[in-house]
Amino acid sequence: MELTLSSALSPGAMVGHFAYLLLVASMLMRTLFALRLLVIASALVAIAYAAIWLNDPVSSFWEALLVLVNILQITREWIANRRARFSVEEQAFVDARLSELSPSEARYVLNLGVWADGAAGTILTTQGEPVNNLVYLIAGAVDIEFDNAKVGSCFPGNYIGEMSVLEGGQASATATVSEPSRYWMVSAKQLRKLHQNQPKIAAAFEVGIARDLRAKIIKANESHALP
Repeated sequence: MELTLSSALSPGAMVGHFAYLLLVASMLMRTLFALRLLVIASALVAIAYAAIWLNDPVSSFWEALLVLVNILQITREWIANRRARFSVEEQAFVDARLSELSPSEARYVLNLGVWADGAAGTILTTQGEPVNNLVYLIAGAVDIEFDNAKVGSCFPGNYIGEMSVLEGGQASATATVSEPSRYWMVSAKQLRKLHQNQPKIAAAFEVGIARDLRAKIIKANESHALP
């Protein structure tokens, strides 16, 4: 078929262009679910174009296969999210710091760590020593000391050890449980595996860490500003 301006702008050709436009738009989506929906829409339009204007059953077959694969993936993810279950404390954690993740992804992250109870005096990090665990405090309080002097406290909703755990660096301060506490902790080794095996989940997980760090900085600035 000879390609001319009129043929490129014919009604049939415009349908084909629209299929590609939807495919390009899918690449701009921020969520995998939205991407898959646009890919499905693109494939359906391409099927119509191939069947009606091109009379091409081969193209229709491959586009139909693309639709089927994406529907299966959406269904699989929907089932995984429906199966994800959280305790009250886990749900509070998810709402506060893991909201960027889907339920199944949040469940995956939580399964990497363990929940623990800490009595007053339990040391979570020691100044000058490697930080082996990232801790998320769900209840209680933790004192932060630098050179044996208290410089701050962490409360429910705060992470502890986030500045050093990923790089395997030394703790800049000592964190000691000051009252009976409940927390979730995950090892540095598990976090490194998360970065290697699930970079997308790791990036979303770190959004919650960044938000907590920002809140700590704001609180510290406010306390220094007080007369």
